[in-house]
Amino acid sequence: MKDVRRGYNPSDQVEFGNSEKEKMKKAAEEICYLLNRGYDIRSCTNFVGNHHLLFERQRLALLRSIAPKELLNERVRKEIPRNTPIKIVHIDGFNTIITLEVAFSNCLLVQGMDTTIRDLAGLRGTYKLIEKTRIAIHGILHALDQIKVEDAIFYLDRPVSNSGRLKEYILQL
Repeated sequence: MKDVRRGYNPSDQVEFGNSEKEKMKKAAEEICYLLNRGYDIRSCTNFVGNHHLLFERQRLALLRSIAPKELLNERVRKEIPRNTPIKIVHIDGFNTIITLEVAFSNCLLVQGMDTTIRDLAGLRGTYKLIEKTRIAIHGILHALDQIKVEDAIFYLDRPVSNSGRLKEYILQL
């Protein structure tokens, strides 16, 4: 397996550095204002992104991290209380593993308004196992063990390349 940095983009240090934080915060506020009045998130992000001269990854980060109040409230209602015993967990395999691979690669992650951590790796239909894959899966298995989950069901998109390899790797670990 290749040891690569999943989600690495050399421009991230500049585009998400200290000098850009205020601009990103202001853009996020403006997008939220529009979203809460019924505007489409992609249209809002493009409009506000053009106004603030945001780079594509900055726009993607905002798109992935912002939601209208109504959707945020709905997500809170669906949350399972922390100390609830869980017997079976259903896991979106690629999204969970890729986000952890990005984290273990020390690359950019974005915390959404709903507190969910998201990556900007942008893998669309192509996936290769990397050294961080093993670490990510072990992390998931350790977390499941800590909360005493009896069974975990991983969902992997069949059309994604190497989904069969990933399935076998998960089963092996």
